[in-house]
Amino acid sequence: MNSILSTSVLAGVFFLFITGGLYSGLKLKDNIGNILNKERIQRYADKTPKFDGFEVDIPDAEDGIGGAILSFLAWIVISILLVFLSYFFGLFFWSAVFLLGAILYWIFFRALRLVFKNSGKCKGKIVKSLGLGLFYSFIYISWIYGIIFLIQYLN
Repeated sequence: MNSILSTSVLAGVFFLFITGGLYSGLKLKDNIGNILNKERIQRYADKTPKFDGFEVDIPDAEDGIGGAILSFLAWIVISILLVFLSYFFGLFFWSAVFLLGAILYWIFFRALRLVFKNSGKCKGKIVKSLGLGLFYSFIYISWIYGIIFLIQYLN
């Protein structure tokens, strides 16, 4: 119930934003360009942390030769595991950051730019602005309600 209420408030604000933008003739310019190009990818790759190795703390000789050999083998195995885990964690983290950036770019610039292409037709016309605002708000918000109702139905 709380999710429906908060989504409804956000849908209302979104509807008012779109309707007001269409009525006032708001236009968006795409001046960002490509999100990923060779220079940016190289710059991000240069900023990734480099592996310099681990410091080794070998146990004292009083632990015995068996303890020293066992701890040395454990150190090797754990080091190899940490190297692979840090690689996969870094790969997952940067993939998630790039994916989130692409999603936000599409929502805020591409989708709203498509909506505000109609602002020339709607400038100063409240009925047309309300109609298109309601149409685009329904398109961009209805799938969220579908997910919420599906989750409530499955529970």
